[in-house]
Amino acid sequence: MSLAVARSSRRVRPSVSRSDLIPEIGISTGSVVLMITAHWLLLPYLGTKPPLVLITVVAAAMTFWRGLGPGLVASMVGSAVGSSLFLVPDQRLAVVNAGVNGVNGSVPIETLMLFGGSLFTCWLIFRLKSDNEDIEVDEVRRTDAMAFVAHELRNPLFNIQMAASMLDRDPSEETQRATRLILSSATRLGNVIDDLADVIRLQANKIQIAPQDVCLQDVVMAAAEAIQPSLQQRGQTLEIDAALNPPLFVRGDAVRLEQVFGNLLSNACNYSPEGAYIMITCREDSGRALVTVRDSGIGIKPDMLERIFEPFVRGNSVGPNGLGIGLTLVRNLVAQHGGHISAHSEGIGRGSTFVVTLPTLPPSYLARRT
Repeated sequence: MSLAVARSSRRVRPSVSRSDLIPEIGISTGSVVLMITAHWLLLPYLGTKPPLVLITVVAAAMTFWRGLGPGLVASMVGSAVGSSLFLVPDQRLAVVNAGVNGVNGSVPIETLMLFGGSLFTCWLIFRLKSDNEDIEVDEVRRTDAMAFVAHELRNPLFNIQMAASMLDRDPSEETQRATRLILSSATRLGNVIDDLADVIRLQANKIQIAPQDVCLQDVVMAAAEAIQPSLQQRGQTLEIDAALNPPLFVRGDAVRLEQVFGNLLSNACNYSPEGAYIMITCREDSGRALVTVRDSGIGIKPDMLERIFEPFVRGNSVGPNGLGIGLTLVRNLVAQHGGHISAHSEGIGRGSTFVVTLPTLPPSYLARRT
């Protein structure tokens, strides 16, 4: 299956396209007319000050809105009209302008200064917009490339798993050992592909929630039940403090919230030694729900407490392999629920604590439910 990863040709900006040339000039000239009108209205308050700021602002706005071409037009027209109607020679200029009642100064020089200043402003804004557009193009190409890779890897991975399942029927010890190795490697590769798919959805802002009324304690219990097999395999103990009295209701997506707490519990399990103690609590504090996941694992460096929520950042080299996208996904989902997540740790070997804060529904809502 062939997919177009990215377009090689760059999009022509509207400010330089032939079909939009006349409308762009009209828009630029119209903006200058509006500026002149505004200046006439503000003249009693401005006195004899030249409209340098107004012309520069209009040219900058046109560059930001329509592109470099309209910005240059607005700069040229504004400078010409402004110099002929409003500029008063500056006496600090040494040139004598005999045509302006013998006043020391030079309107042409001041016009050039006005024009040069607005041109420089337009150029800076254009470079900023151009760089941002290039960054957006690169991000789109990178996202398309990752989507292509993730899609193309899933099919052969499925075939590998199917072949390993067929080999598993052979009772010989050597074949069984090879089958376990294949399945283990395929599982790790599948986890990497899943992380890659999450990265793609995050960058494309395609991770959506379906909000509904959710009892937070039920979500916490579901996440705790799902992690039990991993805990039992490592001999770890999970303490749950999520009393249903009173129940905490939030407006959110139960599946996504379970994914949040499941990810935090999975990290606590993977980054804690065998036989470790893990705790999850759910309580209310000043009208907000606080879910805390605490472990006695390897801990987090103080300078990494904020960075671990960034994509592709891992707090420690010890632990399961992965792309370091889990906590980034957690933060994104918590933010979509109007909440906040923070990490706390006293350092390496001192364990870590993650606190998720979510807004709860008001007590009046609970009264209506009962």
